[in-house]
Formats: sequence, C-alpha cells, structure tokens
Amino acid sequence: MFVDEHELSVKGGRGGDGCVSFRRESGVPKGGPDGGDGGRGGSVIFKASHHLNGLGNLQHVREIKARAGEPGRGKNQHGKNGEDNVIEVPVGTIIYELRSESEPVEEPELDLANAPPEAFSVEGASGEDYVEPAPQQQIVQVADLTEAGQTFVAAKGGKGGLGNKHFASSTNQTPREHTDGEPGAERKLRLEVKLIADVGLVGLPNAGKSTLLAHCTHARPKIAAYPFTTLSPYLGIVELSDDARFVMADIPGLIEGAAEGKGLGHQFLRHVERTRLLLHLIDVSEKEPEQLKEDHDVILHELESHSPVLAAKPRIVVANKADIPGTEERAKTLSELIAQPVSLISGVTGQGLKELLWAIYHRLKEL
Repeated sequence: MFVDEHELSVKGGRGGDGCVSFRRESGVPKGGPDGGDGGRGGSVIFKASHHLNGLGNLQHVREIKARAGEPGRGKNQHGKNGEDNVIEVPVGTIIYELRSESEPVEEPELDLANAPPEAFSVEGASGEDYVEPAPQQQIVQVADLTEAGQTFVAAKGGKGGLGNKHFASSTNQTPREHTDGEPGAERKLRLEVKLIADVGLVGLPNAGKSTLLAHCTHARPKIAAYPFTTLSPYLGIVELSDDARFVMADIPGLIEGAAEGKGLGHQFLRHVERTRLLLHLIDVSEKEPEQLKEDHDVILHELESHSPVLAAKPRIVVANKADIPGTEERAKTLSELIAQPVSLISGVTGQGLKELLWAIYHRLKEL
C-alpha cells in the first residue's frame, strides 16, 4: 500500500554523565582530578533518498530514538558519542512539527459584594463543572527535502556532562563536582510526501494516463479496462535523447467532487502541486464534444477547488485514443469549445506521441 502521510515521535539520545575520578599513579603523590566528559547523545536525522517513493518503511513506526552517549571515565577518557539514527525518506518529503498550546483561560467576572457563598466555588462561578481546555495544536513546516542526499536533524542529541577535572581550581584541588548529561530533543512530527516531477498527468478515470506513462517511460503502472485501476502515484522518466529528458507523474483519476473527498484522486492531488506543467488527458473515443467539454470543466473545477496554485499551472490538453475512428473530428470540435489547442494521440499505438513529448520538452524549457 502506498503511504504518503505519517505521524511519529522522535527523540534524541541523552548525553553521557561526566565522571568523578582522581589520578592514581605510582610516584605521583598528588595526581589531581582526571574525570572525563560524557559523550554526546545521538541525533535522529532524516535523509532524502531517490530509492523510495513512499513512507511504507515507516508505516508501523510510532517512535524513533537515537542512542545515548556513554559516561566519561577516569584518566581523562571521554565517553563515546551516541550513534546517530539516520532514517531514509523519499525525495519530496515535507516535515511538519506538531506543537501543542493551551488556550488562555478567561476568569469569570464576579460581583463579590452581592455574590452568594456558593459562587466562590469553581462550580458556582460558572454554573457548570470546570473542564480543562483542550490543548490547541499548531502545525509548523520545519523541512522540505527536495534533493537526494539532503538531510534534516529532527531531534538533536543532548550534550555530555562535564567531568570533575573542569571544576579544579587553586582553592578546590580535589573537586567532586560533575554535571549530568542533557536529555535529547523530543518532537512530534508529521511527514508528508509530495512527488517531484516536471509533468503531471490529470484526467478522469480510464482517460489512458497509465497507458501513456507506460508507453513513453519504463514505469509499469497497472493497466486495465475499469475505473480507478491506478491506486497510487507513479513516476517515470521520459528520455527523448541523451540531453532531452523529463519526469512524468501519474495520479489516480479524478471525478467530480474529488477535492471534497470523492473517489481516490483527491488523496494524491498534492503530488502534482510541484509539477511545472499539467498534461490533461481526455478520452474522446465515445462521448460527444459537448459531453467532453463537461468532462474538461470537471477537472478544471477540481484543480481550482484543491489549490489556486494548481489551477494556475500551465496545461496542455490532450485527446487520447486516436486509434478509434471518429476521434479526430471530436478533438477538433472540443478544441473550438474550450478555445484551446488540443493534441490528438494514442497511448496504445503511439500515434502523435513523439510530437507531443517533444512539444512538452520545449514547453518546459520555456517555463
């Protein structure tokens, strides 16, 4: 199952305690303090990787911790630092911190001169039993990992404590003081994946998006003659030549009301928010041009309802299934109805596909 949202807690390792120790060596009557410092606690680090396309590796993980630092030892030996816990996430992962804040409590105003005795109780002041206000949650973006290898320290490890050697002075030559290691940082996080692609495919179910992606890339999405065959986003790389290539993303088909939660596509609209260009596929094999115009407007409405930024993206309208008779006339009439050029292709036979892909490439260079 494709997982693109997940909440978990992270906790950095605790720092090791400082050591209290005194030098004991033959022939050295006054060795002095030699307690070493504690090691630093490990940190929890997220690292973007192009080997992952979802958060399935974290699906059942609720808490991630890093190792604690080791305590210091005698002979000025520093404790070993705790090992960092590096977690790989997909490129395009956005990390939010979930912060809780309590609402301020407004004290009720009382007429103390004329108030009855029971009004001075909590219950009497309000007329009801006192209820602790629920904490309010803030969601703050703290990282956006858009490149492979990019890292984010989600929970820093605590500092190690100081050994007694740091407390020696002319008036305190045998210090027994030391400091404990500090606890590591703790956070509650929400991870959200937004795939990064140059071109995003949008359209109604069975418009032929998966067939198109499979024909022009090495991606192998599921293809079948029924709606919602695609249940999760797919990425593919279109290679036109050694120097001409771009990344294409396919999401499940949209239906009317998708932005309000109907169908499957609404869950994945975020994955085309980062694209530079939208490829709007329309199946022109059966319906009349007026019905195709309605299908076209449905997708536009869903894009606008989800995000004004998404609706404002450059868009190429493509009439698919040119291998079926009558589609050329429908595509031409549709172009007149929407007052926009419509490219005619066949994702099955490849008709018009090469010209379309080169047009997409040149359009991307202009953006």
